[in-house]
Amino acid sequence: MIASMSHYDALGFCAAEADGTPSQEHEAANVSVRDLTRLLHVDCPDDAWLARTAFALRRVHDGESLMRAGDKFHSLYVVRSGCFKTVYTDLSGSEQVLSFPINGDLMGADGIDSGHYGSTGISLDTSEVVIVPFANLSRLAEECPRLEALLYRVLSRELVRAQNMAWTLGTLGSEGRVAAFLLTLSARMGALGYSRSSFNLRMTRQEIGSYLGLKLETVSRALSALNNSGVIQVHQRSVEIIDADALHSVIDPATDVVTRTEPCPRSSSARTGAGSSKRSAKSPFRPVPAWQQLSAA
Repeated sequence: MIASMSHYDALGFCAAEADGTPSQEHEAANVSVRDLTRLLHVDCPDDAWLARTAFALRRVHDGESLMRAGDKFHSLYVVRSGCFKTVYTDLSGSEQVLSFPINGDLMGADGIDSGHYGSTGISLDTSEVVIVPFANLSRLAEECPRLEALLYRVLSRELVRAQNMAWTLGTLGSEGRVAAFLLTLSARMGALGYSRSSFNLRMTRQEIGSYLGLKLETVSRALSALNNSGVIQVHQRSVEIIDADALHSVIDPATDVVTRTEPCPRSSSARTGAGSSKRSAKSPFRPVPAWQQLSAA
């Protein structure tokens, strides 16, 4: 540990997690508040003492749980590298994938209200997270009000993502949901400095289907249809976006969600145009999908 830093140990009240799982913090590894805000893509206050404050890192291996639904809430987690899935399990044991956090994403905020985590976070790769004890974060926010405002921004970002996901599930068909998922992931990868057009999926098709409210077979058919139409190229978990504009058109509600993968009657353009005009007249407001918001960020 760096001697000049005030180290906020996420497990300061014991040497292991609340459920008895041994901690996986790196020895002498930590992240300063300044580095943490940079990871979250928000501006850090200029207070010099914040730069001397650090939080612990934890490595989470593939398939390992970072937090479990029902466990007592004590910390927020910020993904530093790798990829996770958050899962909700109902009383019958059925699982629903809620999100796929990657670099810079916040996890664990669903435990703030009830005092217990509402979902289970499972690593899909060898990942690293910054552990931010909520009690310590609250004290920091009291000492630096601008830090509290930054926390609200991060929480609001998560809320916007949830709202956009609700729009996706309530508005789009199967191919539209898959297209929106790929475009959102493309934008998020681009924001991190990676390629927007070529990336690997860390999650399985079954996990994607759970996230999008689709069956495994439906996800596979949608990917195959987009692949066969030349919009994307898929090889196992590798995806390359060939025609981003065509992928956008799949999720555009103003075009009746018509895609290149579906044959259209010759006179369909006139009917589509008339239908679009009627919808526009009824409601001039259109929701902004997650992929558009992230692309503009």
